[in-house]
Amino acid sequence: MINNNQKGVSVYITVMILAILLAIALGLASIIVGGAKIAESMGNSVKAFHAADTGIEKALYNIKSGDCDGANASGTFATGYSYTVVISYTGGSCFETGTSIESLGEYNTTKRKVEASY
Repeated sequence: MINNNQKGVSVYITVMILAILLAIALGLASIIVGGAKIAESMGNSVKAFHAADTGIEKALYNIKSGDCDGANASGTFATGYSYTVVISYTGGSCFETGTSIESLGEYNTTKRKVEASY
């Protein structure tokens, strides 16, 4: 005699295994897409930081050239980078101790700020 009570068990087990594999695949895809977004954001952050660093270097160059007023500057590059520099000093000029330079770099929607003081 054949027991007919277990006819649908193999179909049920197959569906459950496929459901588990699908859940694993969707989980991995979600992790990979999230990682790609984080990597892109980090790239934008590095570019914004370099734009801010460029602003600091430009301000220091202007100060070294004797131009305190030209140190407060902003610039935009053709590649989409931009920076804005603000210099503040407590003494009579930017050549004295107590000078602070802040530079805000932007790329896409990411902003990074660098500050230098002497």
